[in-house]
Amino acid sequence: MLHVDKVDSLQTEKVHISASGLEKVQCYKFYLKFHYFAGAYHSYCVVQSDENGNIDLARDKPIRGTYHEIDPMGLFLTLQPSQEVRFGHNAGNNKAKPFYYTLQLISNSGIVLDQKNLRKLWIHPRVTPIEVAQNSIHGVIFKPPGPGPFPCISDVPGINGGQSYGRAALFSAEGYLVYTLASFGYKDLPKKMEDVDLEVFSKHVKFVQSLPYCSEKIGLYGMSFGGTIANYLATKHPEISAIAITNVPEAFYRDLAVMKENGNPMECEKIDKDLEVWINRVKRQTPSFLDLFSRLRPDTSIKWERISKDIPFRIVASLDDWLLCGVTNCKRIQENLVITGHKVEIQLVPGGHVMYAPYLPHVSVGYNKYHKFYLGYGGECSLETKSMINVWEKTLKFFEKHLGSPAKLPDYKREIEIVLPSRESKL
Repeated sequence: MLHVDKVDSLQTEKVHISASGLEKVQCYKFYLKFHYFAGAYHSYCVVQSDENGNIDLARDKPIRGTYHEIDPMGLFLTLQPSQEVRFGHNAGNNKAKPFYYTLQLISNSGIVLDQKNLRKLWIHPRVTPIEVAQNSIHGVIFKPPGPGPFPCISDVPGINGGQSYGRAALFSAEGYLVYTLASFGYKDLPKKMEDVDLEVFSKHVKFVQSLPYCSEKIGLYGMSFGGTIANYLATKHPEISAIAITNVPEAFYRDLAVMKENGNPMECEKIDKDLEVWINRVKRQTPSFLDLFSRLRPDTSIKWERISKDIPFRIVASLDDWLLCGVTNCKRIQENLVITGHKVEIQLVPGGHVMYAPYLPHVSVGYNKYHKFYLGYGGECSLETKSMINVWEKTLKFFEKHLGSPAKLPDYKREIEIVLPSRESKL
C-alpha cells in the first residue's frame, strides 16, 4: 500500500512517497512523525485517491494538512513541534546524528493501514570524520574518500561557539573537504565569547591549509555571527577563494557579540536595548540592530577595503528576520563590498533568521541560555523551509563555481528496512 523509494537517504535528498491498492476516490491521511530527542515533531496531509486507487505526493494536491500545495517533500518541510518540545528549543543536529521518522497511511475512519520507518543520514557513510585536538585547536575534519586534494569549505561557528558540525557534514556529503571548529565553551577553550581572541580563527585557517589533502581552494561559510567572523577573516587572509554568508550582522557589537583583537577588547558599538520590542515575552531586536548599524564608524566597522578583490561573496538575507532587517543589512554589506571593488551576489528570501539546513524543522523562537531570554527569529514554517532548499542549492552552485566541482561521492549500501533506535541519544 505505502511506497517510499528510499527509506534510507541522505538528509538533503528528496524521497518519493506514494500509495496504491486503495479504494477509488477516497480520502487518506499521510502522517509523518519525526523522532527527535527533545520531543516529537509531526506533519500530515489528507489526499484523495484517483480512479485507480493510487496517490502520489509528487502529483496530488492535499485537501488539507500542514501544507497545501503539491510538494513531494511537503511532509518533511512542515514538521510542527508537539507539546513534548520545550518552547524556545532550537531544533538542530550538533553531532550530525541520523534522523528517524515514522510514516503512516491512515484510512478515513482512522485505521492505520500501513507504515514505514525512515532514516535520513547527515554524514555520508563514505566520509570520514576526523577529530582535531591540538594546541588549543578543537575541530572536526570531514574527509571524502581518496587522497585528494579536495576543495575545502570551513564552516565558521556563530554565537554559541561550541562544536557543532551538522551543517558541515552536509557540505561534505557533496564531496567537499569540510572543517568546522569550536571557539569557546568547549573543553580547554575560553568559557566566554568576550575572552576569545580573533587570532585563533586565523590559526584554524592555517591549520586547514596545512592539510595534505586540502587543495588551494578554501571557502568560508558563516550563518549569523559566524558570517561576521568570516567577513573579518577575509580582511586577514587574501588566499581565501570564496565566502558565503547568511543573515549576518554587519559588524561586531556589544554586549552580545564581541571578541578580542590582538589581545584587547574590540572597539564596538553598543546595542540599545531600549529599542527592543517584547511580544508575549519574546524579544524582537530588529529596531535595535537598525539603530546599531546606522551608528557604525570606521573603527567599529569591518575593514572592507582590506579584503582582497579576488574574493567573491554570496550574501543571503531573510525578509522576515526578527533580529536583523534583512533587506537593509544585506544591502549595506553589499554596498560596502561593491564600493571596494568586490564581486557580490545576493539572495533575499522569505524566512526568519535561522536558515540552518534542508528539511530541518522551522525554528521561530529560541532560548538564549547565556543571557536568559527568548529570542524571536521570525519566519513562517512552509515558506522558510522551502527557501532553505533554494538557498542550499544556490550556495552549492556558488562554491562549485569558485572552488571547483568536487568529485561525486559513490553511493552507499542503503538499508531496505529501518529499525528505530531502542533509545534515542541526545544529538
